[in-house]
Amino acid sequence: MNLFRACHFPTNSHITPSNLQLPASRQATFGYPHYAKQPTVARITLLLLAVLNLLLFSPTLAIAQIPDAEVDFFVVPPEENQPFTVGDHIILRLEVTHPVDSRVELPRLEEQWEDLDVINQTEPDTVRNGDGTATTKKDFVVALYEPGQYQTEILNVTHYKADGSAEELGSPVIPLKIESILVEGDTELRDLKPQAILPLPPLWPWVLAGLLLTMFLGGGLAGTGLWLYHRWKLQTGVSDLPLPVIDLRPPEAVAYAELDRIESLNLPAKKQFKEHYSLVTDCLRRYIEGRYQIPALERTTGELRTAFAKSLTPVVAVRDFLNVFMESDLVKFARFQPYSQDAYNIIDKARLIVEATTPEPEPVDEPAELDAEMEATA
Repeated sequence: MNLFRACHFPTNSHITPSNLQLPASRQATFGYPHYAKQPTVARITLLLLAVLNLLLFSPTLAIAQIPDAEVDFFVVPPEENQPFTVGDHIILRLEVTHPVDSRVELPRLEEQWEDLDVINQTEPDTVRNGDGTATTKKDFVVALYEPGQYQTEILNVTHYKADGSAEELGSPVIPLKIESILVEGDTELRDLKPQAILPLPPLWPWVLAGLLLTMFLGGGLAGTGLWLYHRWKLQTGVSDLPLPVIDLRPPEAVAYAELDRIESLNLPAKKQFKEHYSLVTDCLRRYIEGRYQIPALERTTGELRTAFAKSLTPVVAVRDFLNVFMESDLVKFARFQPYSQDAYNIIDKARLIVEATTPEPEPVDEPAELDAEMEATA
C-alpha cells in the first residue's frame, strides 16, 4: 500500500512503465537503481488494472449507444411502375422496428406538408414479427402539382422503451421526381377531339326489314296497349302523368341541391362508402359539364386531367377537382377503407369547390340610375 501511495501519475494520462516514477525520497529506500532495471509486483499490478478497466468499460459505452429501434421511410412503388406525374397520388410508408415490449408514437401530418399536399394518412398498425420484435407502420398519401425535384422532411418518431425511458428517432429523407404530363415545348391550346367516324357496311336492307317488322308488331302492341291503358285508367281513375320538367337552374344550384340530398342519405353511417363517394363525384362531374362544357361523366380521372390541361380551367380549381376524384378512386377501385369523418368531409370539400368556381353575379342597375341614363340620352 505504501508503494502505491509513493507512485506519482500525471492527471488524465495513460498508465505506462515510464509513468511509474518514485519520488526522490523513496528511491534510496527501495533501491531505485535496481527498481528501474527490474519490474516490481506493484508495476505489473497497475498495468493489469488499467487493461481490465479498458476491457470492462469500453464495450459498455459502445453498447449503450446502439439504438433499440430502427426507422425506415420509403415510397410504395405503383403497380404500373411508371414515373410519377403531376397530380399522382404517392404512397409514403413509415416503418419502425422495435422490441415487442415497447411502443412508438408516429407523427400525424397537416394537409400541407412543405411542398406536398397530404391527401390521406392511415392510423398506425403494429404487427409482431415472431423474433422478439414488432413493426409499426403508417402510410401517407401525398401529391405534387408542379414538375421538378423534391425531397421529404425528416419525420420525428418517439420510442417509449420497456424501462420507462424514451428516445427520439429521425426518418430518412425521400427524394421525389415529378414529371409533366405535357410534351416538352407543347404550349398550344387545342379543342377537344371529336368522335371518330368509321366506315359502315350498307344498312338499308336491315333498316327496311326492321321497319316492316316494327310496323307489324308495333300496330298490334299499340292497339293492345291502348286498350289496356284505357281499361286501367277507368278502373283506377289515375289522371295523366305530368310532362317532364326541364331544370333551368344554374349549375351551382343543381350541385348544392344534389349534395344536400346525398348528405341526407347518411350512407357513411351504413358503411356504404363506395356508393357515397360515387354520388359525390358524379355530382361534381355534372357540375363540370354545366360550368366548363367539358364531358366528364364518361371519362376516367386520368382522361379528365388531360382534358383540364387543354382547357382554360383555373389551376387551383383543377387541383381541387382532381384531389376529390383521386380520393374517391382509392375507395371505389383500390378497396381503401376511409374514416367515417373523411367520408362526411368529402361533401364539404365538394361544396367549397362549387362555391370557389361559381362566378360573381353581374351587378343590376338601380331604377334611379336607369332613369338618369334615359334622361341623358333624351
